[in-house]
Amino acid sequence: MGGLTPASADDLPPLGELLADDPFWQYPAWGRVREGAGHLRVWATAAASPGYLAVVTETGGITCVTESDGRIWAGLARGYGPSLVLLEHHPAPGSGEGMETLDLVRIGADGSSHWCRVWPAPEENPRHAGLERWMAGYGHQIVGRPASWFDRCDDTNR
Repeated sequence: MGGLTPASADDLPPLGELLADDPFWQYPAWGRVREGAGHLRVWATAAASPGYLAVVTETGGITCVTESDGRIWAGLARGYGPSLVLLEHHPAPGSGEGMETLDLVRIGADGSSHWCRVWPAPEENPRHAGLERWMAGYGHQIVGRPASWFDRCDDTNR
């Protein structure tokens, strides 16, 4: 998913109150393994129309969050309603290979998942400035970095 089109900051709501923070959240998975585990956080949105923003962080278990996004979104939407924005967070691997990413997950009418990169977004992309502002305002709550990190981060995460 490295070459994803950047999301639009317009797709990302302002965060309100943190409603759920479960570092060992179990989600339905595909295949032989029936459940996966990730770190789930859910915020109420501080937008004019009520909604929720959920972030599932990959924790390196047997199953991959990416493979279960459709089931994850369906389960969360049953609990929080359809006004749910889902972000998938992959921390940087400990080996130094790869980078930390945050992706917006969109679920198609047929239940298929589609991803748009929230961060890092290439500086040359016209959406970069809006995404950088959103990350500076809310990214520290999602990925555990100070807001100033997003002002100086390039798309190689350095």
